Amino acid sequence: MIAVRFDREVKAVAKINHPNVVQVYDFGNEGDLAYIVMEFVEGQELKTILDAGERLELRTTFTLMTQLLDALDSAHAAGVVHRDIKPANVMVTTDGRAKLADFGVARVSDTDANAAEATRLGTMVGTPAYMSPEQMQGQRLDFRSDLFSIGILFYEMLTGQRPFSGTQWALAKMIIEDDPAWPSTIVQVPPAFDRVVAKALAKDPAKRYASARKFSEALQRILKGEQPEEPGEVAVQPGAVAAASAAPAMPFAGGEADAEFWNEVKDSDDADEIELYLEQFPGGQFAAQARKRIEELGG
Repeated sequence: MIAVRFDREVKAVAKINHPNVVQVYDFGNEGDLAYIVMEFVEGQELKTILDAGERLELRTTFTLMTQLLDALDSAHAAGVVHRDIKPANVMVTTDGRAKLADFGVARVSDTDANAAEATRLGTMVGTPAYMSPEQMQGQRLDFRSDLFSIGILFYEMLTGQRPFSGTQWALAKMIIEDDPAWPSTIVQVPPAFDRVVAKALAKDPAKRYASARKFSEALQRILKGEQPEEPGEVAVQPGAVAAASAAPAMPFAGGEADAEFWNEVKDSDDADEIELYLEQFPGGQFAAQARKRIEELGG
């Protein structure tokens, strides 16, 4: 599996060749050891900075974000969907530049869609706290999933906290159904930031930014003291974000996932968590028990 990831990363990065992407040159095996040859980046992970509780200046946040969005725009133009955007996969160099790393789970166009290890419907690939609703549900992904994930990253850089958190199944429910607390209610930023976040984190992919470049342009307009929307564009009002994608929810996997999901929520005192089981497995083997439990909780 390590060799598969290395092979995928080499192929993905070879298609991009962008200054804000960590370059990968080769991979191979030496006995039982698999290795990858990549660019040396002097700096630290963005995760290290955020975990230390360091508040980034707004200009720094905007600089890093526009660089990452430019890198994503280049990747998407090359047919590469990253699928695992998170602080641990962003390097910040000693001179303050962002570099996107780890394309080991990237999907390179549709040519590898039928490969044995490729993502299939009902399978989740990525890091749950940074997944899009469609990714959380194991649906087919395109570049707009990355825009949701980097929207989460932007939120975390602004506020110092993630927009969605909780147990695995509570987290899934929040990402699929709920709006976060908007940035202006957590830190002192103008409401325009809420509108940018609301658009990036729209549950329906069609309501997100049309591209990473469009996302970046909205940030650049704010930096100039302008409204983030393009001329004639209707502003997305936080709180009015589509509650869910038009696509039907899908189970996380087969029968084992059904049982695993139920074991996670069956003792919960939160009717919403148990309701999420029914949404994911409406005809599941524990559906009757779930409905009874909801009734007991007064849901």
